[in-house]
Amino acid sequence: MQNKSINGDISMAELMGEIDAQIAGFRRGFNPGEALRGTVVSVGEEFLVLDIRATMEGIIARSDLDPEAPMPAVGDLLDAYFVQMQDGAARLTARLSGSGAAVEQSIRQAFESRMPLEGTVEKEVNGGYEVTIAGQRAFCPYSQIALYRSRDDGENYIGRNLTFLVSEFEPEERTLVVSHREVLERERDAKRDALRAELKEGDIRSGVVTNIMPFGVFVDIGGLEGLIPLKELSWDRSLKAEDIVSIGQNVQVAIVALDWEANRFTLSLRGTQSDPWDDFAGEYEVGQYLTVTIVKLMPFGAFAQIQPGVEGLIPISKLGGGRRIQHPREAVSEGEVLDVQIESIDAVQRRVSLKPVDSRVQALQPGEIAIGATLSGIVEGARPFGVFVRLSEEKTGLLHIGECDIERGGNPQAKLEVRFPPGSDIEVIVKSIEGDRIGLTLPGRKVEEDDSGADLAAYLRRGRAGTGNNLGSLGGIFDNLKL
Repeated sequence: MQNKSINGDISMAELMGEIDAQIAGFRRGFNPGEALRGTVVSVGEEFLVLDIRATMEGIIARSDLDPEAPMPAVGDLLDAYFVQMQDGAARLTARLSGSGAAVEQSIRQAFESRMPLEGTVEKEVNGGYEVTIAGQRAFCPYSQIALYRSRDDGENYIGRNLTFLVSEFEPEERTLVVSHREVLERERDAKRDALRAELKEGDIRSGVVTNIMPFGVFVDIGGLEGLIPLKELSWDRSLKAEDIVSIGQNVQVAIVALDWEANRFTLSLRGTQSDPWDDFAGEYEVGQYLTVTIVKLMPFGAFAQIQPGVEGLIPISKLGGGRRIQHPREAVSEGEVLDVQIESIDAVQRRVSLKPVDSRVQALQPGEIAIGATLSGIVEGARPFGVFVRLSEEKTGLLHIGECDIERGGNPQAKLEVRFPPGSDIEVIVKSIEGDRIGLTLPGRKVEEDDSGADLAAYLRRGRAGTGNNLGSLGGIFDNLKL
């Protein structure tokens, strides 16, 4: 459509633009007691009508004019004060009594009708903020200045013009308490219906952290408040909520679950981040050595973090350095750093099995293990029947009690532990090899089949038939020996 000129001087589009610009500059509301200036456009028997540069006209009763001043005429400028809205017009008065009756009436009307009023935050006082509304001093508690309050709000509100609802009003006691939070809650409730129509699980939304609790973090996404459970905060389970977010922080969250009837909404922060398993699968493999941190102890083993979001399990049978332990806490503690080796990876179940690696054991290089060979080893632990000696990462041998010159009587295991402390270095000679079972003796003793050797062979043969266990697993030996 072409712009048509009016009287050849201005087009219709230009005219409408000028009108829109003028309307945009008009006021849409006033505060009770606010001073303003208007132009008298008509004088009636009871009221004067004023142009107050607003989207509504101003009306003022003749009785509200100064009786000692001459009656205003059309075109005169008149100073007045806003009292309240009345039938779509702004009710004005030309004078405010010393008692502030008109202002008091307007504030009472706002209190009773739950009408919002604009005010200016003047300063921070004990317990909240001092606010000026219609020239009156009001008090806004800390808890009512916002939906949430961050630690560093401080003077961020000072000097700001905000909208308030009057929550307490007792003019006789000079009590005027207001709330900006209630206004924000109204706006949030209005947005809620729109969210219900458009929000769905899997969506990514911006939100603001409103509270941090022991069980999770609450986030307002503009219309509803949802909970991020602790497990959904980060792939790194070692971090605390306070290490990840703070109250008032803007965050991106994923919608996990929506229960409008129960008013429960589950969100996720880690759901907006890449899955660490994708990186793990391409970087790690079975047999690889790595350093991990113990993050959780369970009766069956210790969970260790390989990288944020990926954990492996060290079974209890792999802990204790050869000792039978009842709980992983006897061998490791949360936060402890260990060198381990990956034993298996189940990508489908997302499970990784680990075993501790001792640098001393790694350094053992026995070469070919044969009868008569002298080897260096590490004492793993003692049992009533002998001492287990680690010969390499894969091989463990048994030094039978008959090879140790231990006096009979008393507690044989205690005597063995005194003479061969767990973790100590030891030099041994291979006395017998039966499959994967290795019998040992001490230097200076004969390597031949004698009574003790027969007893040793008997102990070594006391495995469960067909189990396939070998001396490479100390826990497996303990299981097979029937004492």
